[in-house]
Amino acid sequence: MDLRARLHDGTPFLFSWMGIAGANLAGQVARAGLDAVALDLQHGQIGMDQAQAMAAAVVAAGKPVITRVLWNDPGLVGQALDYGSSVIIAPMVNSVEQAKALVKAAKYPPLGQRSWGGYAMVQASGKTMAGYLKDANRDTFVFAMVETVEALDLVEEIAAVPGLDGLFVGPSDLSIALSKGQELNRVSAANLVAMKRVHEVAKKNGLVSGAFAGTSEIINQYYAMGFTFMAAVTDNDALKMGIGAIAAGVK
Repeated sequence: MDLRARLHDGTPFLFSWMGIAGANLAGQVARAGLDAVALDLQHGQIGMDQAQAMAAAVVAAGKPVITRVLWNDPGLVGQALDYGSSVIIAPMVNSVEQAKALVKAAKYPPLGQRSWGGYAMVQASGKTMAGYLKDANRDTFVFAMVETVEALDLVEEIAAVPGLDGLFVGPSDLSIALSKGQELNRVSAANLVAMKRVHEVAKKNGLVSGAFAGTSEIINQYYAMGFTFMAAVTDNDALKMGIGAIAAGVK
């Protein structure tokens, strides 16, 4: 897959969102039919050692690995790329300086100062070391999360940071922020207005606009606004839906 071309072709790019640790489970999820698998190291139960094994299982299934890192920290961003992630989603990017730091950690010169090492990323790419280095800045992607009032206020300036590949809305946190702690609603009126603005800013700057959706209904709503890069379902919800469907079908 030419991931850059795929992310910019205007069609939905849907991925599973995993918080449950386990390489075997990750391999099964990767084969379930969506475009990629995201590992949630911020709010999931996945540690770095588990993430490496899970990433290898996803790559073996022929799918790209997306990692939401624990924080916008250069060491954590570098580790996630080194174990084979194609996409980094960084939480709580609330300033231009933080967006620049994210790019600096994720891109090799001249865009950034990513440190060389790891080698799992070379194996995952299927390229030589020289080939990986040559293509890395094009083939690895960094998304800054927009999930606070601060990020929303500066979204135009953040989107203009050279080397950034996309904006990713965290609609749960955004709805809490916009309602001053009164509501958690991914499709609240205030959220949808804010998200439309994020998409328009991303489009203006040639970036991919993404968001956590979680259900088919919300995917359809977000896609109608222009979002294409979306978390479709969590592992917990997929398990509940599958087991619930069996239970409901038993007479």
